[in-house]
Amino acid sequence: MLSNRKAALTFESCRRKIATTLLAMTLLLACTLMLSACGGNSTSSISQTGTLSGNWQFTMVSSDSNYPAGTQYGLQGGFLVQSSGKVNGQAQYSVAFDQLVNGLPVVCDGGSATLSGTVSGETVTLTAVAGAATFQLTGTLSSDGSSLSSGQFTTTGGGTVSGQLCGAATTQGTPGVWSAILVPPLTGAVTGTFHSVALENQVFPVTGTLVQGNNIGASSATVTGNFSFLDAATQITNYPCFSNGAVNVTGQISGNTVILQLIGTDGSQDGQIGVSATGASGSQLSPVTFDPVAPNGSHVLHSTGKAYQVNSKSCADLGYLCLALNDASPCQQPITLSPSPLIFSPQLLVCTTAYCSPSELGTPTSQTITLTNNQPAGAAPLTNLSLQFLPNQQTDFTGIPNYSESDNCSSFLASSTLGQSCTVTVTFTPQESCGWIPGQGIAASCPSTLSALLTIQSTVTNDNDTSFSVPITGTGLSYLQPSVGEIDFGAAAVGEASQPQLLSFTNQSAYPVQIVGPANAPCTYSVNPLTPFPRPVLNDGAVGGLQVITATSGTISGVPPTISSSCDADKTTGLPNFQISADTCTGALLSPQGSCSVEISLIPQPFTYQGASLDYFLELNTLECFPGGAGSDCEIDSGRFPVELKANPLSPLRLLPAAGLNFGGVSSGTISSPQTVTLFNDPADPKAGAVTFLGRITVSGSYVETDDCPSSLASGSSCTINVSFKPSSKGFGSGTLGIFYTLGSSGSAGSPQFVYLRGIGK
Repeated sequence: MLSNRKAALTFESCRRKIATTLLAMTLLLACTLMLSACGGNSTSSISQTGTLSGNWQFTMVSSDSNYPAGTQYGLQGGFLVQSSGKVNGQAQYSVAFDQLVNGLPVVCDGGSATLSGTVSGETVTLTAVAGAATFQLTGTLSSDGSSLSSGQFTTTGGGTVSGQLCGAATTQGTPGVWSAILVPPLTGAVTGTFHSVALENQVFPVTGTLVQGNNIGASSATVTGNFSFLDAATQITNYPCFSNGAVNVTGQISGNTVILQLIGTDGSQDGQIGVSATGASGSQLSPVTFDPVAPNGSHVLHSTGKAYQVNSKSCADLGYLCLALNDASPCQQPITLSPSPLIFSPQLLVCTTAYCSPSELGTPTSQTITLTNNQPAGAAPLTNLSLQFLPNQQTDFTGIPNYSESDNCSSFLASSTLGQSCTVTVTFTPQESCGWIPGQGIAASCPSTLSALLTIQSTVTNDNDTSFSVPITGTGLSYLQPSVGEIDFGAAAVGEASQPQLLSFTNQSAYPVQIVGPANAPCTYSVNPLTPFPRPVLNDGAVGGLQVITATSGTISGVPPTISSSCDADKTTGLPNFQISADTCTGALLSPQGSCSVEISLIPQPFTYQGASLDYFLELNTLECFPGGAGSDCEIDSGRFPVELKANPLSPLRLLPAAGLNFGGVSSGTISSPQTVTLFNDPADPKAGAVTFLGRITVSGSYVETDDCPSSLASGSSCTINVSFKPSSKGFGSGTLGIFYTLGSSGSAGSPQFVYLRGIGK
């Protein structure tokens, strides 16, 4: 009985212990689950929820003392694919010599490394084969799969193709350290700015979309998309490099490094965003990275240096950028300047009281620029901003600035918050149309652009460029305007007179203008190639009403200033190549809206016309406004060079009636009526003979041509060329017809002949 009782007690004790143990285990499990649900830590070996599949940006720092502290080395960025506990992928890598040059390690090997490894719970083990080097990495994966930390690596070092040591091996006990972050897909809407440096620190808003390709475990993934520079309300772009306001993009992302090519809508290669880390040293560009920004963790494309370069048909540009993905706020610039750019319509010159006694001639015009604080709500006030206004001093005639400014911005610049603004009033008082000294291509550039620049320096920026500018442009119009800016003649034999071409001048102002009388001394050839011509302050003296001056550079000197330039006068004959007849301009007093005219012929002279094309300028001298001098019948930019005179080089081919066609204004997207040029093979020319054309007549610009010219044009024969203007955009459009040929049976090349084409798209 005692034995049975002891057995019963032993059994009951055991049962109670088991029950207690089970209860304790139940409570422990419950606590563990509760702790896990509350985000606490536990010693449980439950698997992490993160995955290694994705795009990773690695940071590896060698333990070798020869590498400066913080130098990134080894794996850079690439893609991993996890399947169960196995991991594979590729990443870009860069390995450097363990000896420094100018204090920096020099890359000796780089490319794409193959990665393989495992993940068990939070423990990650990777092997990277990077050229001749092998890296063994261990690290810890975060529970959300967004980062790899507590990483260490060892490497055997490596070598180059030539057998040189490339990358030092790690020693036992001193491994390198590494970490990595997961980069989200570069897919979605982008909003931001191109902040130009080359285009005077203007800010150009950008919107668009980007799409990242699939993760296939390669060292990079494709990125495609498009950008738009169009204003959402007006559908007009201020960015001059893409005339239609759009550009396509294609490129790649590897880790957080992004390189994109800018492809024009016509397929042209128009520029690039970003550059590889190894390629940055030989480029104007810096690497562009895709990084999170505080405080909301949005991701942006940006760089520490210049991020993009554009070389389109329209213009070249270089600058910084900030493009935010799916969130516009991180790339919102701290200030806006509107409008930008500021453009003044062409207006007649304004002559001040000092020059035009007893009263001013012409009226200044003004426009306003609004400066607004655009910081996010709750941001700190903008302080210590500065404003700088740089008018372009034009000194050829009066030395008076073409622009001036006034503003109410002093308190705004000292401190301003979101929504506050101030205004800058810019006044345009143009002082010249064309300068005294001529330059080739003046027909396309005259009236000259008169410019100024308003710049705000900010202590805050989202793209590392602290300058925000508004370029200001306008053109001044002389009171007397020529009917055309350029007259083009075809080739002619020495001494042979071309058909005359008519040129007229009209007084567009509300005031009479006096054209000075005939010169006391003719414009003649001089051993000294530069001849001084006093400014036409008075209606007499050495300066004539009309003179032809060469396109060589001139000089301005003296008080009052005198210009020195070369006459159109032949050394052997003393005669000009461009001769003026039927002159009703010299000495005339032109009333408002009054006109005068001249006829100009090309008569090539033997010393001057040696085979090269001729390029001269017709100088029209009007009475110059001068302090204490002229009255109200003057204009301040007298003595300028308003009309260019050109002639093709020696050739038996004649272009009739001339070598220039002007189509005037034509609506964009339409085509003009054709104009005709006759091509005649002159049998009287010293080089007379059959002409064989080299291919078809070439045409450039927004022009189309048809012709009935045969492959060979006999001496004394002619053919017809028809040309039409087909503008695709608004503005001045120039072009040329090129005629290339050989002479006679010798097959020697003749001097190319050109027809110069001009029109304005409306």
